[in-house]
Amino acid sequence: MNVMQRPGTVELAADMPEYIIDTDSTITFEVQFSGSKILSEEYVPDAAYQVRIRKLGRFCAKALWGIWPEGNTTYQQHLSGTFSFLINGEKDADTYVLFSRFTTKKKAESPGVLSVISEKVTRPGVPEYASFFLSSGQAVNVTVTDMSGLVTAETLYTHVGENMVCSLDVSYDRIKKAFPDKDFNHYTVEDLMFHVDRTAYAERFIFRFLNMFDVPEIVCAVGSMVLKGADESETGFMWGVERKFVVNPSDEFTVNSGVIFRQSDYRLWRDFLGAQQAQILIDGSWYDIIITNQSYERDFRKNILKAVEFSFCFADPDNNRIL
Repeated sequence: MNVMQRPGTVELAADMPEYIIDTDSTITFEVQFSGSKILSEEYVPDAAYQVRIRKLGRFCAKALWGIWPEGNTTYQQHLSGTFSFLINGEKDADTYVLFSRFTTKKKAESPGVLSVISEKVTRPGVPEYASFFLSSGQAVNVTVTDMSGLVTAETLYTHVGENMVCSLDVSYDRIKKAFPDKDFNHYTVEDLMFHVDRTAYAERFIFRFLNMFDVPEIVCAVGSMVLKGADESETGFMWGVERKFVVNPSDEFTVNSGVIFRQSDYRLWRDFLGAQQAQILIDGSWYDIIITNQSYERDFRKNILKAVEFSFCFADPDNNRIL
């Protein structure tokens, strides 16, 4: 038996290469995580006397998950971990796996910001998050360029402890507090640049979601929101009179993104529209929503920037009267 290909020491789940084992007999393959056996299977070699274990990263990702942020720093302790792979009862490799839902061009050892974009538009009063895979002693720096062109840098966070994904508050309001004497229109947190839009909009609808790396990100719609009322209440007859016994509104809200500034905005909106978990901010509280429909069309010509539309309903029907 000879292992011709195996995962590396650090891998993003969706990019993990398949196991290729050269053997002429049936083998057992096991996966262990956090001291527990989570997979044990037998594999029979094919006509080329090889065993190929595909989509192993997808399986590992099922044991990982991200959480919503709290405060300035959120430690994503369940978003990554070490998986052990055993062949015929003997350990073959240990791989540290970072969650990812789709294939990416990032390098697992130094993925940078865990996002599909490297630039985005932010606004005063809007929360923002950026997540990084950090080792002990590694710092996250923020750089601002004022109106005169002077560049100033500060350390936003220095990691202490084991390797981990950390989600940081990188909102304009927090950065402004770190540079109270600076007036700036953009700032950079490591390799993620934020362009500040100070336009006064009639309405702003703020959503957050767990992106393809299962870490939090923000989208802000500055267009319209339209409510389409619906009712799925249960009715029945009592003494010959129809009555409503169970009140079950199923209202649907349609949101227009408003102005789109950059082509990279489309990548962020696309990630949001396909997110497994999403929430809307209403009066300082976050409420779970389900995206039910979308009208997403991107023209790759840079001068055509169409608005994005999508519909959502509240995950908990009891929240239908919040808006």
